[in-house]
Amino acid sequence: MKNKVLQKMISEEELPKTFLRFYFVGLLLFIIPYTRELFFSITAFTLILVIACILFHHKEWNKSTVLVFAFIAFSSFFLEVAGVNSGVLFGEYQYDISLGLKLWNTPLIIGLNWVFLVYASQSIISRFTNNAYLRIVGGASLMICYDLILELAAPPMQMWHFKTFYPPLENFVTWFVAALFYHTLLVSFKISADNKSAGALFWIQMLFFAIISIFSLLFIQ
Repeated sequence: MKNKVLQKMISEEELPKTFLRFYFVGLLLFIIPYTRELFFSITAFTLILVIACILFHHKEWNKSTVLVFAFIAFSSFFLEVAGVNSGVLFGEYQYDISLGLKLWNTPLIIGLNWVFLVYASQSIISRFTNNAYLRIVGGASLMICYDLILELAAPPMQMWHFKTFYPPLENFVTWFVAALFYHTLLVSFKISADNKSAGALFWIQMLFFAIISIFSLLFIQ
């Protein structure tokens, strides 16, 4: 019985509803001062969990898919390593505690998050157009919209913080250039992103970060 309930919760049809419940609980953990430390301690694990659920529903696993995803994960990790240690690519920033174990001052899971963002934004834009150029530019633009909101939520969520209150322009320029390149890979290698739950998680996370940003600006110094 328990297995059937779990299978239903993570089915492609029910997964967006599961994510909504999941992030609602996360929001409560953050808002309540007594559970905020718990929120910080489980952030990395929950990120891995939800991305695993998304990739579980990927429909066309093949050699090209694995290689492209692996390339995005590793190259984006080293991009972040270069950025955080030089202060040049994204501006001056440093990672905090909630994204888990770090190597060279960079969370090990950051590359996995880049894979999710590229995949999810491609899933959304490909539902509106089949034009390769529009899918590349549109997917990268969605990632910038996501980052504009995320950057306000990241410091209070103990993910990272910049030397300035808000990231400098070069952060978004680097994000956009990297996103263009990664979306070009997905389109060029014909990696299908037909995954409704990926797009749903993308929007749910944006809403989640927006609420945390507003709450933090109003109630957390």
